[in-house]
Amino acid sequence: MQIVALETITKVAELAASGLTPEEYEAAALQAVGEPDLARRVVDWLPEAFGVVLVSHMATVTLPTTFLARDSSGSWVEIPFSKDPIFGEVLKLALSMYHHGPREVFSALALRSSTVDAVNKALNSGASIDGAVLSPPTMPGIAAETYGGEA
Repeated sequence: MQIVALETITKVAELAASGLTPEEYEAAALQAVGEPDLARRVVDWLPEAFGVVLVSHMATVTLPTTFLARDSSGSWVEIPFSKDPIFGEVLKLALSMYHHGPREVFSALALRSSTVDAVNKALNSGASIDGAVLSPPTMPGIAAETYGGEA
């Protein structure tokens, strides 16, 4: 499984807070990473990992340990986060930025997370998230076959 250097992931993370349009951000990420499938994984994992870190510091919740990716037949496959080394690197970066900054980069990415969006919706409706079990994020841009198609 191909990985991306932490300094490249950091550069792509910093681009998220630079005011680029979504199209410009995607193009800049591709230029930084160099390979389309790897760039897609970096761009998709950044907000999700940053969101997991933010939510883990907000309340006592059970965080997901898996994600959902579609296979070539269109079925969703549940895959452990541990199968993707990019997720592990992005998670390390998210933890570092949460504690040491830059906060604007951390916030820009965390606020794009489906996990943070779900938590915000629950809190805005008056629900408590303490003790909640969070569902795995869906990753429509990443093919399940990237991980051998197995969970």
